[in-house]
Amino acid sequence: MDSRKQLIWGHAAARPTVDELRASRERMNHAGTEFLRIDLETARTFVDIARHAYDDLCKKRNCRSARRAYDTVIKLIDKVDWHAKDGVAVKRELIRLKKELERLGETF
Repeated sequence: MDSRKQLIWGHAAARPTVDELRASRERMNHAGTEFLRIDLETARTFVDIARHAYDDLCKKRNCRSARRAYDTVIKLIDKVDWHAKDGVAVKRELIRLKKELERLGETF
């Protein structure tokens, strides 16, 4: 049996190498940062829609969606290893988004 294989439930499975684990972690981190960036971008879109809405129901619904995205990013931001430049940009965008939400009546 290959030294990289182990017996799991009667099947031989290749044990990942350190390099494979590092690559997997980097891919996961990249996916996490992209998810949070997209969530912030989506929240900004909801804020823009809410800001220009004439209908109060539409304004409230979009503001609520933006707040939900903001809260998600706040909850998950520490689970991602940010490169210095990226982390600063995301935190700056969070501050900007929070100010926009406060202008729309959200309380924090």
